[in-house]
Amino acid sequence: MSNYATIKNPILPGFTPDPAVLGVGDDYYLATSTFNWYPGVQIFHSKDLAHWELQSYVFNDPAFLKLAGTDTPAGVWAPDLTYDQRTGKYWIVMCQMHNMNGNLFDQDNYAVYADAITGPWSKPIYLNSIGFDCSLFHDDDGKHWAVTLEWDTRKGYQHPGAIVLEQFDPEQQKLVGPTKRISRGGTDRGCLEAPHIYKHDGYYYLMTAEGGTGYGHGVVVQRSKTIDGPYESDPQNPIITSTPYRYFRRGDPDSLRLDLYNPKAPLQKCGHGSLVHTATDEWYVVHLSARPLPGTTNCTLGRETSIQKVAWTKDGWLRMKAGGTLAQPTTEGMKGVTVSDAPQAAGVDADFGTGQVDHHLMSPYGPRTEDWCSFDARPGWLRIRGRQSFFSQFEVSLLASRIDSFKSTVSTALDFDPIHYSQSAGLTLYYDNSNWLFARIYHSETLGGTALAIMKGEKGKKDEYILDRIALPSNHAELQAKIDYDHVQFYYRVKGTDDWQKLGPKIDISFMSDEQTGGFTGLMGGIGAWDAYRRQSYADFKYFKITPEE
Repeated sequence: MSNYATIKNPILPGFTPDPAVLGVGDDYYLATSTFNWYPGVQIFHSKDLAHWELQSYVFNDPAFLKLAGTDTPAGVWAPDLTYDQRTGKYWIVMCQMHNMNGNLFDQDNYAVYADAITGPWSKPIYLNSIGFDCSLFHDDDGKHWAVTLEWDTRKGYQHPGAIVLEQFDPEQQKLVGPTKRISRGGTDRGCLEAPHIYKHDGYYYLMTAEGGTGYGHGVVVQRSKTIDGPYESDPQNPIITSTPYRYFRRGDPDSLRLDLYNPKAPLQKCGHGSLVHTATDEWYVVHLSARPLPGTTNCTLGRETSIQKVAWTKDGWLRMKAGGTLAQPTTEGMKGVTVSDAPQAAGVDADFGTGQVDHHLMSPYGPRTEDWCSFDARPGWLRIRGRQSFFSQFEVSLLASRIDSFKSTVSTALDFDPIHYSQSAGLTLYYDNSNWLFARIYHSETLGGTALAIMKGEKGKKDEYILDRIALPSNHAELQAKIDYDHVQFYYRVKGTDDWQKLGPKIDISFMSDEQTGGFTGLMGGIGAWDAYRRQSYADFKYFKITPEE
């Protein structure tokens, strides 16, 4: 009988891109990107590498993390998570992407440290602005190194650039010494990014992502006897991918590469790897992946996190235990570690009667603050005051969490008493400020009072399902959004009734995908309110749930 359980991918379904993994003892931690959502950088915890719980966030200080006005998909990119054995400190490095216009990119890289993974974290230490996906390596000689993609903007030079190495002094809290370019990639796929350095058996290993964050993605490994190179490429590169063949795209700025979709791959877009050595003396690569809607290339759930077990060969290269380079839907678990059969999709079950906001709920462009989100006014209910519309990139009264299953039900109950047509509150499916659906209570002059209706934002343009408006006899409603792969059906019910009634038609939601928007975030479910009248109206919410049905 085998001592190995099976881990099913993705280990973090839904919008959890750019994973960085860390093992400390028999505890394992994952950090993922949060882009324009606040708080910044999610930290997940696991004991078995298969099931992960959201444990905490890192950047909660609005004085530092200013996301207002940030274009999707800018914001907080590609966190790096490391542990310094000499000092016992945890380190996080992240890039704050401010602006992507003209492909010039304005970004800053910061580091923070803490004595515990749950914080409190130090004040951010500015590192550089040379590019993105910066990470730290703590060498066994006591030196610390930052490795970053240098984003090359010069005309005629290879895009996106090179991987650069810089020494970091934690005492001075800054980078010191020269900047050295150590790699221009281990393949010809182009779109080099996501560098991490590891040390094993006398070699420094440089793990990068190449091929773009879309369908040509791959995990690439190079090695050197010295940290500053020269680095040689693994002859099998990439070692994990969804497109297991060679192609040339150096200098091609397209990161999505729809033409490289592989219908035979069980997981798509596999790249952006991070390596972990377990307490059981085994090795795994955690990597970005995606699952398109069946028969399409549209990934409404966004980029997710998967894992592959790997092993070292006699000549010192990493290979997947499953063989080959094609990322697999399952992988072998750690020896002697039990993996439960619980589904990977977790959902959200937020009862606001507790007086607490579930920690899965995030807000775009800024933190949740008492001036727009509070329990004080009505005990047992969460009051959300209307501010700007969901098209805004500034003061948006919205709480949301990732959709982690193709078949999910998103639901809430709310009281709302609008007096003007520009006041709305309700349930939303939200990809970004240009793409969303809003089942809302509002004031209808046509129907002569409070009503229910659906509004749609698609590629920055507004539409309304005006033939499907319903008069609401009271100011209370329960709302549901039943997601079935590429469609959603909204429902409602009012006080004193048990049966759910349809609200509007089935709506195609494939427009809320990376491939249709040109972004790379993911579908969220949430609750919110807006008020363009006098910013005075508010809605009271009783609960919020995301229930996966797979």
